[in-house]
Amino acid sequence: MNHGDHTVSSFDNDLAQLERRVLEMGGLAESQLQEAMAALVKRDIEAAERIIARDTELDECERKIEASALSIIARRQPMANDLRYVFGNVKIAGSLERIGDYAKNIAKRSIILARHPTVPLPPDMAALGAASQRTVRDVMDSFTTRDAMKAEMVWQHDHEIDDLVSRVMRQGISRMSQDMIKMPRKDPEVIECSTHLLFITKNLERVGDHATNIAEVIQFQLSGGWKTTPRSKGGDDLQSAGS
Repeated sequence: MNHGDHTVSSFDNDLAQLERRVLEMGGLAESQLQEAMAALVKRDIEAAERIIARDTELDECERKIEASALSIIARRQPMANDLRYVFGNVKIAGSLERIGDYAKNIAKRSIILARHPTVPLPPDMAALGAASQRTVRDVMDSFTTRDAMKAEMVWQHDHEIDDLVSRVMRQGISRMSQDMIKMPRKDPEVIECSTHLLFITKNLERVGDHATNIAEVIQFQLSGGWKTTPRSKGGDDLQSAGS
């Protein structure tokens, strides 16, 4: 947002403060997701517990953004571009809060998985986590720079995460099936861990979806119109069945 165009300078200050809060929330959501994946890979229970404890910080960020937006609307009665910007930031905050929730969910399931270190992660789980983190980082970069083309790239590349989700789900289900066949006595702990890994996979898919939603909001803020064409979806019937 290009601030400094209003007759009342305090209006520009209000908008700048709102933007700073969104950027702060975006950085926190990205950090939470990165640390959740690190806790999963390292089987780090203490790190996972810290992520869960910090989730309230994202909730507080969202409340501050909503309060700032309502205050701006009530006091400034913004029009056109300014109103789109304020409204869009509230929607972005909602998506960032959900990304934080998914990071918290991953951390919770990581604690269970850490107690069973012999159950391996699917081979492409790390790649899926990295792709989800990159998508959040790229979309917040596009917000910072008001770069519509970068937001469009995030939107266009959502299918890449879908493809990785499909691969990881197949790897997880295949491993679960092999374990059930090989084990003379069915081990409920192995099945439980495999199920948690499938839920983590779906959490990461939803992170990508929310990053794509943020990209759509940024394009709306800049152009004044919502995208009307459906985005390309990857994956396959197995992934769709789990949605």
